[in-house]
Amino acid sequence: MLHIEARITIKAEQTNAFLQAAQEVIAATRAEVGNHGYELVQSTENETVYYMLEKWEDMDAITKHNESKHFKNFQKLAANFVAKPLEIAVLTPIER
Repeated sequence: MLHIEARITIKAEQTNAFLQAAQEVIAATRAEVGNHGYELVQSTENETVYYMLEKWEDMDAITKHNESKHFKNFQKLAANFVAKPLEIAVLTPIER
């Protein structure tokens, strides 16, 4: 299992466009084989900062997601609403 935390800082005036695009990519991604979670959360400290919290079966599932039509469309739309480059961390859970 792999986790991804993607920090997205948006332009405040583009909030509605961002949220609409995010909802579309979330719905499509949750239906993907190998996806075990895909959730958008907002910072409590800065209303223009969001995090996409993702859970994937393996790197192959992530690669397929990154090549999907809906994700590529989201990336194109993102150019209109992101205020700075995305910050992405790929993480592995610590087994206890």
